[in-house]
Amino acid sequence: MKEFTPQQIDALSRLVSVDRFSTGQSNRELHLHDISAHRGVLPAGVIWPVATSEVSQILKWCYAQAIPITPWGAGTSTEGNPVPTCGGLVVDMTRMNQILAIRPQDLQADVQPGVLRKELNRRTGAHGLFFPPDPGADATIGGMIANNASGIQTVRYGATKDYVMKLTIVLPQGQVIHTGCTAPKSRPATT
Repeated sequence: MKEFTPQQIDALSRLVSVDRFSTGQSNRELHLHDISAHRGVLPAGVIWPVATSEVSQILKWCYAQAIPITPWGAGTSTEGNPVPTCGGLVVDMTRMNQILAIRPQDLQADVQPGVLRKELNRRTGAHGLFFPPDPGADATIGGMIANNASGIQTVRYGATKDYVMKLTIVLPQGQVIHTGCTAPKSRPATT
């Protein structure tokens, strides 16, 4: 898919506020590659949701229209993960960047996927805590989860998956599901 039709542009423009959807060349080119050597196919547009409900509506509409979707975080991947390979729509998660709660007594934080790793550590650091996975770049937490990011502290602290207890996930048809819980595991695994 090279370009959206006027009807598709109109439909996508109604899913978010006017300043959060673009078919502009510069925005599309900014989402064509990450820091890897991989280059993608120019997307037809970029959209910036700010809530799970918007992500759900975007995915539901795109699924019905058979429009390829590529999620985008900070664009710091070294593997080409956020690179659109079929054009379509890039869903840029960087405006879903809220730290919803920090519960130091539980060693937990609730964050949206666009929260940057360094910002999470700055905010949790005020409580004497930190989020150990360090892929080297200031990646988004959503991107780190999607890639199970690790880094220089993995041997000591583990990878991103070791710090995820609960997720809200939007499936391709727009269905929202919730997995996990905030209750820490209190019993060792048995074999």
